[in-house]
Formats: sequence, C-alpha cells, structure tokens
Amino acid sequence: MANVILSEAEKLFIVHGVEQDCRNDGRTNTDYREFSVETGVVSSSNGSARVKVEGNTDVLVGVKVELDSPDIKTPDQGRIDFFVDCSALASPRFEGREGKELGTDIYNVLNSVYCQGATAVSNLSKLCIVAGKHCWLLNIDIVILECSAGSLYDIISLAVKAALFDTQIPSVEYDSESEEIHVMSDMNECMDQTEWFNFELCPLLVTVSKIGSSSSQSAHVVDATIEEEACSTSQIVMGVDTKGRVSGCRKYGTHSLSFSSFATMMDLGTKTAKELHDRLKQQLIAYQQSLNSALTLMDI
Repeated sequence: MANVILSEAEKLFIVHGVEQDCRNDGRTNTDYREFSVETGVVSSSNGSARVKVEGNTDVLVGVKVELDSPDIKTPDQGRIDFFVDCSALASPRFEGREGKELGTDIYNVLNSVYCQGATAVSNLSKLCIVAGKHCWLLNIDIVILECSAGSLYDIISLAVKAALFDTQIPSVEYDSESEEIHVMSDMNECMDQTEWFNFELCPLLVTVSKIGSSSSQSAHVVDATIEEEACSTSQIVMGVDTKGRVSGCRKYGTHSLSFSSFATMMDLGTKTAKELHDRLKQQLIAYQQSLNSALTLMDI
C-alpha cells in the first residue's frame, strides 16, 4: 500500500531483519506499536474519537446521527454510512487521483466488513423508529489528519470502534396520529447503548504483511511501518471481532499467496485482533476514568 521509495540496500536491511524476527524499530514480527485514544473530541457530533500511533499516523472519526428513511431492502432497520477524507495535508501522496482511490478503497473495505460480513452496529433494528418510514442514520466521517506510519486501515478501525463506543443517540417520541417525531433535546435522555451497540461484536481491521520470499512464519508481520509496506509482496486486511470470527478479508500486493502462507497470515491476524480489542477496551475505560476524575475535581 505504501508509495515510499527505498534503495535496494534499505529493502535488504528490512527483509533480513524480518527474517531474524527483529525489525528496524526493535519490535518482533508480532508486536503492535503503542497507540493512544481520545473520545469526545468533536463537540458537534454524537460521538467521536481520535487515535494516534507511534510514527505519526493520526485519525479522527466523528459519528453524526440524523433521521432518515430505511433502505427499501431492510425497511425495519436503521442505517450506517461511511465517508473518508484523505486530505493532501495528511500526506503528499494523497494529492490528486491517488487520494481519491485510497478513500474509495477504505470505504469499500469498511462497508464490506461492517455492513456485509458483520456489523458495526449489533442491532440495526433498534435504530428503526417506524418501519418503512423513519430510522436513524449513523454517518461515520473519517478524517486522516496525518499518515506516515503505515497500518492505516488498522488505525482507522480503532478510531471507528472508539467513536461508536462514545456515540449517544437521542430518544424519540412518535405521534402515530400526526406522524410527527419529537427528538429529545436533553442528552441525558438517550437510547440505551447496549441495545444497538455491542463492543464484542464490532470488528477491528488487522493488516498482515508478507515480507521477502520466505514461506516461514518469520516472513509475516503485523502493524507494518510505511517502509515495511514498501518491502511487502502481499498483504491481507481482515476484519475480526473479539471472539476471533473473521467478517471479511481483502488481499493486496503483486504476488500470489500459497495456502499455507495465507493460513498462517490469517492465524496471526486473528491472534493480533484479540489483543487489539483488549488494548482498545482498556484504553477507553482508562480515558473515561480520567475524564470522570477531572470532572469530579472541577466540581470540588
């Protein structure tokens, strides 16, 4: 996925490091970098999150809910939609056509994993107000603020899940006689989040890269840097929930994969996803506790 230019000597150094299970930043092939999560960062949205990872990749996600009509194929369900902004300010390689193509591909992957293979919202029927007439539409807007660390799809999915965790949907009252909908303005009167969002079922994207020509497990890495992506011959991006269930998979790269190599990459991605889910949950809980502590001190 990367478009960085490396010399043959630089590529050889990275490949040999991966083969020795010691990457150029000191990590092993299965280590994921540290990332930070903030929620509630966009006051005008119903939910938002910002995720930063070592190496300067920064993604902001906002969730805005609005009343809309259900899809004709699913008249008794709410809807979710994604928008991806690959700004040239985030990376020079996003200028022109490449940025648009990347944004389209990210949208397709998210739509495939969250809306077809699995679901970001565990119970879309709870977002339906009146079957065939009114429902909640969750607009998930993704803005890439900076992108120079690789593993962009993984970081985006972390931010999407954190933003959904932060989202509050107002309660409504429906008058069947006048067919009018009254949205509660008091944010204390919101839908019970457990009815429509299940943290355990919402998947994360994990990218596994094959580097070099070796067919052994040492040739497969997670959370590749942008330089490692430039040395990768093949990559798979997979959506995995907390139970290890795969909801979608997409392959990138110029080389084919043997069955054994593909199976090894899937196993590695599944194991990594479980660890990422736990780390994200711990960070969200810790961040909320720090906010609550700060509010308590302000009250005092």
